[in-house]
Amino acid sequence: MGLRAVTVCLAVLAAPVLAPADGPAAEVTTIAGEHFTGRLVAIKGATAELITPAGPRKLPLRDLWRVRLAEAGEPMASVGAVVVALSAPEGAVLCVEDMSIADGRLRARSRLLGRFSLELSRVSAVYLPRKDQSPEDCRKALDRLELPAGRRDYLLAEDDKGKWVPIPGVLRGISGGKVAFEFAGQGRTMDLAAVRAIQLAHVATPASRPANLGRLVGRDGSVVPFAGITVSGSRVAVTGPGLEASSADLSAVAEIAFGAGRCVYLSELDPGKVVRTGLFDVTFPLGIDRSSAGGPIRLGGRTYGRGLGLHSRCEVSYQLDGKFAAFAALAGIDEAGGNRGNATLKVLGDGRELLKPLNLTAAAGPVAVRCNVAGIKTLTILVDFGPDGVDVGDHVSLAEARLIKP
Repeated sequence: MGLRAVTVCLAVLAAPVLAPADGPAAEVTTIAGEHFTGRLVAIKGATAELITPAGPRKLPLRDLWRVRLAEAGEPMASVGAVVVALSAPEGAVLCVEDMSIADGRLRARSRLLGRFSLELSRVSAVYLPRKDQSPEDCRKALDRLELPAGRRDYLLAEDDKGKWVPIPGVLRGISGGKVAFEFAGQGRTMDLAAVRAIQLAHVATPASRPANLGRLVGRDGSVVPFAGITVSGSRVAVTGPGLEASSADLSAVAEIAFGAGRCVYLSELDPGKVVRTGLFDVTFPLGIDRSSAGGPIRLGGRTYGRGLGLHSRCEVSYQLDGKFAAFAALAGIDEAGGNRGNATLKVLGDGRELLKPLNLTAAAGPVAVRCNVAGIKTLTILVDFGPDGVDVGDHVSLAEARLIKP
């Protein structure tokens, strides 16, 4: 069975100095697990053009996993920022300015997209914090109300006493600092400055819409799915279902994530079996897109939005039914485990080891894992106690754990 486990360390290779005109510096990861550094020159059609230390290189987009250009921020923690939450995929948000809503479309400006227009059916919520609040404050307040999702919209308004009040009805539009809203069968208007959040009614999207090719991630933390992308010179433009956007400056982009057409995250699947056995009857839950400690997945100083969090001893199995070609992830002791964690990671296919057991330690850092799962019916991931025989700090995270289609 083909296998490979490679310690993640992007070596600095001797190479000619590349001029800024050659494109921004990038860290590139392919679906096959190859890592290299270079510069992004262009993305045209179904191909990415790069300059690497070994020379020019062209790669099909279907073979790319990620092109990382910079670090991304945390938009929900950005005080005073207006954030639009998209209905799909989970975690897709967009920092916006100059927002208006009319004729079933949201129009605004963002650093990541430039001027854009988006079908309102693609929006799940809008967060409108005061200058001393964050969008996350508004989201939490909305979540605490547990408003039913359905055909009604809700405004979360703030009265003159500072109390936040949910108002059910139908959002008609936003323009000129005013919100047009139908409440109790009558049209009303309200100052947008008094609204802290808008929860939009759930609208089913047509199944015929094209699948997303990937996600565009901004330096401000915005995350937008796209079906098509073009990079030319210093400009980037994307297309997607219900989206009309101009081009934006490439300097606003932190990452271009691909693989949506060929990869399935394990966190999107229901495990067929989960067995947890901790010392002294203390166990940790399986983290879904979170560490086993409950926080964001953090490996090697970076935060990952997708993945699994397991704590020794934990065994998780998934039914593959022979539909996938490979399994890949970045595995390591999550930063939640501090410096004390060490654990053994095993990956099994139909009961057979698919790669040599890996001893994970906080000091060693994360490890890139990839193995062949062609024909495998059941994939099992086992996190066991490490050489110390105890489970202290054994918070193992599998960042971006994914199954790859042929």
